[in-house]
Amino acid sequence: MNHDSKNLILAVTLSMLILIFYQLYFVAEAPPPDSSQTAATDGAVPLGAGNLGGDDNLGVDAETLADTQKIVAVIESPRIPIRNSKIDGSIALAGGRIDDLRLKDFRADNTPDAPEVSLFRRTGTENAYFAESYFTEISDSGYARAIPRDAIWQADGTALTPETPLTLTYNQDGVIYRLIYEIDDAYMISITSKVENASDAARKIGAWTRILRQKPSYSEWISYAGPMGYFNSDSGNVFLDYDDIETPISCANDSRFCTEAGIRGWTAISDKDWLAALIPAPASEQSGQSAGHDFFMRPLDAPNYEAIHLQLDAATQHEIRQIRTGNIHEGAGRPTEIASIQNPIQLNAGADMAWRVDIFAGPKKYIVLNDYQNDHNIPRLTNAIDWGWFEFLTKPMLIVLVWLDQYVSNFGIAILVMTIGIKLLFFPLANKSYRSMAKMRDLAPMIKELREKFGDDRQRQQQEMMALYRQEKVNPAAGCLPILLQIPVFFALYKVLYVTIEMRHAPFFGWVTDLSALDPTSIINLFGLLPYDTGFAPDILNIGIWPILMGVTMYLQMSLSPPPPDPVQAQIFRYMPVMFTFLLATFPVGLVIYWTWNNLLTIFQQIYIMRSVRRESVHKG
Repeated sequence: MNHDSKNLILAVTLSMLILIFYQLYFVAEAPPPDSSQTAATDGAVPLGAGNLGGDDNLGVDAETLADTQKIVAVIESPRIPIRNSKIDGSIALAGGRIDDLRLKDFRADNTPDAPEVSLFRRTGTENAYFAESYFTEISDSGYARAIPRDAIWQADGTALTPETPLTLTYNQDGVIYRLIYEIDDAYMISITSKVENASDAARKIGAWTRILRQKPSYSEWISYAGPMGYFNSDSGNVFLDYDDIETPISCANDSRFCTEAGIRGWTAISDKDWLAALIPAPASEQSGQSAGHDFFMRPLDAPNYEAIHLQLDAATQHEIRQIRTGNIHEGAGRPTEIASIQNPIQLNAGADMAWRVDIFAGPKKYIVLNDYQNDHNIPRLTNAIDWGWFEFLTKPMLIVLVWLDQYVSNFGIAILVMTIGIKLLFFPLANKSYRSMAKMRDLAPMIKELREKFGDDRQRQQQEMMALYRQEKVNPAAGCLPILLQIPVFFALYKVLYVTIEMRHAPFFGWVTDLSALDPTSIINLFGLLPYDTGFAPDILNIGIWPILMGVTMYLQMSLSPPPPDPVQAQIFRYMPVMFTFLLATFPVGLVIYWTWNNLLTIFQQIYIMRSVRRESVHKG
């Protein structure tokens, strides 16, 4: 082995060691509970209203406590339940805020007693995530909320259901404000902000509907997570990282946010699996639109959570502690607000205005989003799913997978069936590739003789090898084009299997109960035979049964391929199955099953073609 070969193999080995070291010491784990929250909720003596005066030992003064009292009022206000077949939760009568919304069909983790996923989460928690509509007013004192945030509204019912809409009413200075809530039997809540000027003076009144959430403490590099929206056909779907919103963004300073005439725009906050979107009703369905509409995003300052928790009783603190988001890591970062705004208009005495915004709060399932997109005329709502660069391939693949799952009732089997379909689609191209590889394999002994015969004379080696290829009518590059054409398909399928919520908590067979999680077995405890947990080890070392099967099938597949003429390449190819076994141990098991199954199908196809080529050679001979 020459010096260059040794250096290359050493570089590959060091790369693997660096990857393992990074997994061991630098990959972030879920953040521990905030110490201030723990102190406020887990203490032996509950901290309640008696602390409102402040305590120097706790580091929270009376002014700080006073600044948070309106938030505390929202947390502790009476609530109206929300119920339908897909979601449950409640509306706070302080401001009509929806900060409690759970998805009945989805669990926070894959255990039988896991709580429902909390999409909207209680005000005052470090995972706060809520929607609300409120009125704004321009008066002598400036532009501000028309009604105090902690004002308690009067409800005309005891629950919000598909059969029973809910109206909240608040009277102030001769003006009657109403928030009318309606809900379908799935994931859409409509809020109509209605105001009637029963006073004897003109008022300038508008309305905001907003979604606010804490920035999560994780980021997705394969699937987009963050603020987004669709506003006009020129900009298409707009995706923004949380860090991109350092200052307020609207149509005034960013043309991408300008709503095109005739388009029903929307804005949203997206997680890998969940979506919360604001969708204003079409202009034809609104009244009082003369002042114009705008979309808006901005960062906000986080409230003082310690001061908030000091003012909550033990029961409320316990209730907040039970909230589970269903995300990998929960948030505790800077709050981000997205909003749909009806700018203030002048309401003369006796005039009224009504303005409706629909709120989608649910899973990013293609069928669900597509139904709302078509039924409610919401453009490009399915693009809330991050399709990646190969959308023209990724979207049809997901549609086929969902269709197959309806018939086989197992998402894992649907993956296997679709892989067979892809193999059949590329069968002619793959045959050409594998036939070329089979012929190259038969020529391997002759090529080896040429290398030994001409030694270090590289130019003569190349001349003799090309002459051999011409004589045997073999093109060594013939197999490359079919493989290159398949690469976008494989990338698209990988994207589908990673980002789709349909694979979340979907079982396969045996020990695989969640295709979106890692293989739960580990070689460290002999796949469960030894009675100890393996959570102390990084994912790259917790190699399960399916990654090992993938490595074995990859080794068998590569052993059927002709060895690379370059000895350095041959050494790299020899270690690739081992490297990929470690690497795929960190991937969702659904992807590993796909890769293993694809390898098996390739092996059978290669064996069949190799035998066909040999029969042809014998027949010609």
